[in-house]
Amino acid sequence: MRIARPQRPAGRHDTWTRRTIAMRRKHNTVHHHRRWLRRAAVLLSVVSVAGLLLGIWGYTQGWDRYIHYRRLPDWGRSHEQALLQSLSTPPANTPPSAGGLANAAPAATAQTTSHIDMMTLGNGAVQDGHFDSATLGKSVAFRIYLPPGYDDPRFAQTRYPVVFLLHGSPGGCGDWVDGASADQTADALIRSGTIRPVIIVMPDGSLGDPHHDTQWGNSPVTGERVEAAIIDDLIPVIDQQYRTIARRDARAIGGLSSGGYGSINIALHHPETFGVAFSLSGYFKPTNTYDGHDIWGSDAARSANSPISQVHSLAQPMHILLMEGLDEGQGVADTNAFDAKLTQSKIDHRTLFAAGGHSWEFWKTHLLDALEYANQHFPATANNAASVTGQPITTGGGTT
Repeated sequence: MRIARPQRPAGRHDTWTRRTIAMRRKHNTVHHHRRWLRRAAVLLSVVSVAGLLLGIWGYTQGWDRYIHYRRLPDWGRSHEQALLQSLSTPPANTPPSAGGLANAAPAATAQTTSHIDMMTLGNGAVQDGHFDSATLGKSVAFRIYLPPGYDDPRFAQTRYPVVFLLHGSPGGCGDWVDGASADQTADALIRSGTIRPVIIVMPDGSLGDPHHDTQWGNSPVTGERVEAAIIDDLIPVIDQQYRTIARRDARAIGGLSSGGYGSINIALHHPETFGVAFSLSGYFKPTNTYDGHDIWGSDAARSANSPISQVHSLAQPMHILLMEGLDEGQGVADTNAFDAKLTQSKIDHRTLFAAGGHSWEFWKTHLLDALEYANQHFPATANNAASVTGQPITTGGGTT
């Protein structure tokens, strides 16, 4: 039998040892906590600096335009799928919804072979391009949407109407695709047979700096002649490099916010170039840039670039669509005033008000209305022009 040795009473040496061990443990714990606090502080500093640098870089790229207009880009295809479903299965004998146009082209008018072909062609293509502007003395970027079937050999002789879409400020040539899913809207409208295939051109009116607000005009102050660059440089390049119907009645221009202002201003200055113009949340008098600069310099220049002052009876017919959100406040009153001027000048136009405000959600929703409106006023037939179903229209002995 083993007898346990009795513990001896703790002496002064044992008490000192225990205290030393306890102090060392406490020191190690405090040191450990301090080490992790230092690491956390360093990590936080690195994250903060990285976030600041990312924010600065994002600002130079114009990311704030999406936040400024209360919408982030949607790179999915859900918008197209929802539109296709709504366009391809319209209720029988039901008038268009309040958000649409009363005379809109019928959705999926007939399930013909041409219509089925369009549904099997896949999506349209969005490409980046540049044009050398002699007017501006620089190369200017643009994005272009080519409709489904553009590169299909069966459509090699087909020519297409063109819509020029102008962005707002801050902004750039990618906004209509990234912020408003313009490619998905066009794909759904074309593939459902609601509109004929169309080319969409989206130029960079900010000239490489998303925060550079040119208002799409010819500025006597800065010397930048963006309007002239669109007319004299961009349109000839597009007509030369792509299969367009190079006529005013097959060409439309439209935009959002300052792009809406610019599109109406340019169209009224050049009725020989455009047959259709539309504005989403635009304005009709020249203003300072969104960051407060005056690019006009004189009352004469402001008057010459004021659509509400320049409206008059046009020698050539033009069709104008105005769309404004009911939450816009002063914008509603300004749109009504411009509507009255168009009526007085006997210019064919349509004015639509809908729920919403100055946002990507509004523009994404109502781009559909704008493209339908342009489609209504494009020529019904033209030599090798794309039909509503996507096939050249054959009448009698030839293609018309």
